[in-house]
Amino acid sequence: MSKAIEVKNLCFSYEKDVQKIKNISFSVEKGEYVTLIGHNGSGKSTLSKLLCYLLEADSGEIYLNGIKVCEENSAKIRKIIGIVFQNPDNQFIGSTVENDIAFGLENRRVPREEMKELVLKYAQKVGMEKYLKKAPDELSGGQKQRVAIAGILSLNNEIVIFDEATSMLDPEGVEDIKRLIRETKREHPDLTFISITHDIEEAYMSDRVIILNKGEIYKDGKPEEVFKDKDEIRKIGLDIPFVLKVKNALKTKTLQIPDEIKNIDELSDFLCK
Repeated sequence: MSKAIEVKNLCFSYEKDVQKIKNISFSVEKGEYVTLIGHNGSGKSTLSKLLCYLLEADSGEIYLNGIKVCEENSAKIRKIIGIVFQNPDNQFIGSTVENDIAFGLENRRVPREEMKELVLKYAQKVGMEKYLKKAPDELSGGQKQRVAIAGILSLNNEIVIFDEATSMLDPEGVEDIKRLIRETKREHPDLTFISITHDIEEAYMSDRVIILNKGEIYKDGKPEEVFKDKDEIRKIGLDIPFVLKVKNALKTKTLQIPDEIKNIDELSDFLCK
């Protein structure tokens, strides 16, 4: 597989001599679904902004699909990567839901009829098709976030980052977006997806987990490997997924649970067989 993201010896500071990102290096393969987790202040959101060139690194290099992230290549970078932020009020641009989803498509000069089809398609995917004519002040925070997600997905970027994008949604909305992520990945297997999240259950469902701690990579690997040592994870203020706790408890009763089982529904189905 070819690399979608390459990060080499990346360093960044908001203040002199106070490093927020400390000599980080990692790569992400095309089509991977990677979750970035860590406590508040660990550097997750800072890293996402560096990847999108919303911040400029003090040192080190970032490559997206082999293209170096720098001022000279900023236009190319914008076509490769898209991001959904935590606060939807910071990214709602259009006067209506329809206009907001269409904003990026208009900038890319997508033909009008195709644009209308894409706007409706992605509004339906996030459950906002009934609100296309609504203005932003008529929407809740969660509804605005759904619109922002629709706008990013409609652009068909090769790399998409969700930076705590589900934090303003209710539990049902969070599950809806998780399902949308899985469906989008099935439809677009080459899409590289980075989710910055506090949701340990989501992290366990991803292809790979990177844990940041104090601006450094603490752990990096498949979820079942990363969450294997619960004591080590809890040292930095994190917990292991609930379904893994249940699986571990059942294993102590001599019942072997397959590693492939990663959520409660799958576990229930297995136990009922």
